[in-house]
Amino acid sequence: MAHFLLIYDRSTGTLVRQEQYDSGVDAMRARFKAEIEFDGRDEIEVAALDAASEEDLRRTHGRYFLTLAELADRLG
Repeated sequence: MAHFLLIYDRSTGTLVRQEQYDSGVDAMRARFKAEIEFDGRDEIEVAALDAASEEDLRRTHGRYFLTLAELADRLG
């Protein structure tokens, strides 16, 4: 199992940062640090997620990796 930290800017629809950790504890520590770093910026979403691989993460949480146009195409 891989553990990921994603920092996503909702206002621009872009992934600001992606980091991978071997430990869920390390990923959560990084999440808490990032939440402090981006405190007060409501457009920033910080998420710690687990997945079998980065490919699985991209498949299950595509909104973090796709452009707004790509997401709209998936709906249409």
